[in-house]
Amino acid sequence: MSLVERLAGRRCATAKALVSQSTRPLDELPIGESAAIVCFDDDDIVARRLFDLGFAPGERVVRLRSAPLGDPMMFRVGGVEIVLRRAQARRILVEL
Repeated sequence: MSLVERLAGRRCATAKALVSQSTRPLDELPIGESAAIVCFDDDDIVARRLFDLGFAPGERVVRLRSAPLGDPMMFRVGGVEIVLRRAQARRILVEL
């Protein structure tokens, strides 16, 4: 299932953002790259927790590093370094 099919109909993602080649889940952001947070996918409880941690739409986020097997991942957002599991990072859509 493609990203567009998976996120179709979600409250935060517009069709334009889904089709855009520069929009992707945060877990696909390459190490050292920076992106702007666009919105959250799905679960309101998880989205609220991520928002409370500083992952707010419009904020810049940088992927710093990953564990040897790729999970968890470390990000810098709002001057703070935060570690997320891949499943959590996949719920955040970013635009390069």
